Amino acid sequence: MTNRKPNKLLLAVQAALLASQALPALAQEADQNEVEVVEVKGFRGSVQKSLNIKRLSSTIVDAISAEDIGKFPDQTVADAMSRITGVQVEKTDGESDKVSIRGTAPHLNLTLLNGQNVASATASTSILTPSRGFNYSLLPAEVVETLEVHKSAQAKVDEGSIGGTVIVKTRKPLSTDNNYLVLSARDGYQQSSGEHSPLLSGFYSWKNEDSNFGLNVGAVYKDNSIRRDRLNTAGFVPAQIDGKDLYAPSEVRASRYESDKDLNTLTATFEYAASDALKLTFNNLYSSVDVSNKQVANGAYVVGSVNDIINSQLVGDTIVSGQVPGNEADANWAKEVLYSAGSHDGSYDTRVHDLQLEYRGDNFTWTAQLGQTKAEGEIQDDQVEFQSSALVGFDLSGGQIHYDLPDDLTPQGYTGLYTHRNLISNTQKETYLQTDLNWMLDSDWLKSVDVGLKYRDHNKTSGLYKVVWHPNDVGAMTLADFTDGKLMDDFMGEGRQQSDLYQFRYASWDEWTASTKPLREYDHMQYGFDLTEKVTNAYVQGNFAFDKLSGNIGVRYARTEQRSEGVDFYMKYTWDPASWTWVPVIVDRDYTDVLPSLNLNYQLQDDVILRFAASKVMSRPDYDLLTSRRGYRLSAWSNPKNPGFQGNPNLEPYRATQYDLSAEYYFTKSSILSLAFFYKDISTYIDEQYFPEMLPDDEGNVQEYNLKTPVNSDGGVNQGIEVNIQHDFNNGFGVLANYTYADADMDEEGKELPNNSKDTYNATVYYEKHDVSVRLSYNYRGSYYAGVVGDLRWYQDGYGQFDANISYNLNDNVTLLLQGVNLSDSKQEANVGDDSRPYFVNHYGRRLFAGVQMKF
Repeated sequence: MTNRKPNKLLLAVQAALLASQALPALAQEADQNEVEVVEVKGFRGSVQKSLNIKRLSSTIVDAISAEDIGKFPDQTVADAMSRITGVQVEKTDGESDKVSIRGTAPHLNLTLLNGQNVASATASTSILTPSRGFNYSLLPAEVVETLEVHKSAQAKVDEGSIGGTVIVKTRKPLSTDNNYLVLSARDGYQQSSGEHSPLLSGFYSWKNEDSNFGLNVGAVYKDNSIRRDRLNTAGFVPAQIDGKDLYAPSEVRASRYESDKDLNTLTATFEYAASDALKLTFNNLYSSVDVSNKQVANGAYVVGSVNDIINSQLVGDTIVSGQVPGNEADANWAKEVLYSAGSHDGSYDTRVHDLQLEYRGDNFTWTAQLGQTKAEGEIQDDQVEFQSSALVGFDLSGGQIHYDLPDDLTPQGYTGLYTHRNLISNTQKETYLQTDLNWMLDSDWLKSVDVGLKYRDHNKTSGLYKVVWHPNDVGAMTLADFTDGKLMDDFMGEGRQQSDLYQFRYASWDEWTASTKPLREYDHMQYGFDLTEKVTNAYVQGNFAFDKLSGNIGVRYARTEQRSEGVDFYMKYTWDPASWTWVPVIVDRDYTDVLPSLNLNYQLQDDVILRFAASKVMSRPDYDLLTSRRGYRLSAWSNPKNPGFQGNPNLEPYRATQYDLSAEYYFTKSSILSLAFFYKDISTYIDEQYFPEMLPDDEGNVQEYNLKTPVNSDGGVNQGIEVNIQHDFNNGFGVLANYTYADADMDEEGKELPNNSKDTYNATVYYEKHDVSVRLSYNYRGSYYAGVVGDLRWYQDGYGQFDANISYNLNDNVTLLLQGVNLSDSKQEANVGDDSRPYFVNHYGRRLFAGVQMKF
């Protein structure tokens, strides 16, 4: 283990040096074959445009360009970003929807649409732990023209990221051909579910004869139906067997999750050039998503009898197999078998309205922007559980996840245990006003100065309304009332039925809830919060060029005024929160950041650029951590005793000082070899710890409670290298490949940087000539620390998959499309510390897309 980092750094540098020796010959051969200037289109044209953006940028940037209008290289924006060096993606519902850059968690990166924030909401139970991470699923790839990943900071770009800033740009009508129409229709097929899902899109651009007024409109409809099969343990809990302190699986279960998500997105951009100097642009986006998710799970529920395991087998201090005897007389509600069914139905929508005025004088450009973005989401979360007492077995040996329930256990043997209905809502809204001035200077080295002001009023809220039914009504049910006894088939894509995983009749459940009077309904203030941030920005940036040296230097000022509204409450040991004591709490605070930045670019040769960047950066804490809510209760058997939780509105932001150094060798117009080194000194990170506090109960009696609290802890260093090579062989074939090594060393012993994969690499081989385009891609992300379950850490295992794209131009107007996603049928796996403690295995299966695109 001690040699791992030096070896990987050395191998990467050696690979870059070897490639640099071979590439001049390839460049010379390619240049000799260039007889005339030809406009390169298709995927090759996309690669060339992306390299031009990178080459001409004054900062360290990677980019992706659409092949044509409405024809982005991948199914989703996040999927496309996974091809960029140093970018790592997370997958939800089989699609990439969260992005990490250079080993930083998704909420520590910033995504801007045409330079501005986009509000996002969701229709899942993640509403209860809201994140600043951008939800890429709401942004269809069809509406994107270019996507830039800014890895170094500059003063004129919004603060809020310690990883990188993603700037998504849409197309403008005055720079698009007149009366340009693109229509696309595709069918998506998920192999594991056998479901077909349509994807329809259209784009139309128009401008008048004088080319001073234009508009474009885009529309996307996407039905994403997926199925996920899972085997899981839900983590590991302390157990004592024969006087030994051990760990045992909390549960060993199988589940099936089915989701249907309908996305509708409309875009409209109006552009008016009132004169050669004055231009108005009005960007609009409306995105609406309807979601219906259903999940059933069954298996051995070990945690209720964790100290009674018999016939146990150990690996180290972990019980990897054993049996749990049934004990019908046990008063503990957690019996040995637990069946659950849940349905989540909801929707979320996002709106963006952005008005920009641009005025160009003789030696200056002045712009002003006014806009608003708003998102709203809601979900009805229904959950019902049934239990049974029986002898159950489990086996985790060899990293497998397997359980055994009695053969004579039928749905009639499961009695109702618990049910709830959560009606959850969340909103996000931001209004902004910005003005910028670029002043051109008559100087030998200082070419221009940028100055600007910006004000943002940002608000995030969530709430939960809870409905529960009487335990006697629930206890009178059996699972047989809601299932015909049929089992889930073709489980994990293996053509088999999963033992005891019964199909659930949700229609029968809806009838029961409609005809049975609830026990109580109430606003559950534990999950409600209201956070407002008012941010004032100012910046100044000087842009310089002297001989072969160019770049910018500047400073950005950010003042954040924050108000967090929540509640303090004492939780009596009862299921009725109406008896709890609630006290409203409001916490106001403000803080200021001064963020200098420097970007240097040196043209070593016509085709070689050296870059250096240094800056101070910051990222605000996740919304849920800043809540002013606090809850606590008496409990002698909990660990720790008398537990509670609280947010921390006084958290300081994540702050870091970062340095970047890179060398870029452009050996043809469509080819690059680059090597980059990054170093991020994170001064503070946010962790959660238990703190004892003396607090009163509802009668004023003061006792000690242990409150889990987010706190600013020591930071650390995250550093690494990126190697990137792209080459077009000028005969139709080409290759894109990159590798990132990121090594995080936290200051506090034993701590780890979440979401940081040490190894990430991907490669694409393509052939594009005449009317045929073929691409085969492989993308791999190494394992990473993902969080804590119970009192143990869990890790996402390394994951890689093959994707393929094929297109054929029938003529100048019609293209046939075929795409395969996850052709390797890879599974997502996780563990709790080591292979003897598997956490879960997810199977989504392969997906195929076939369709046609027409342009006129």
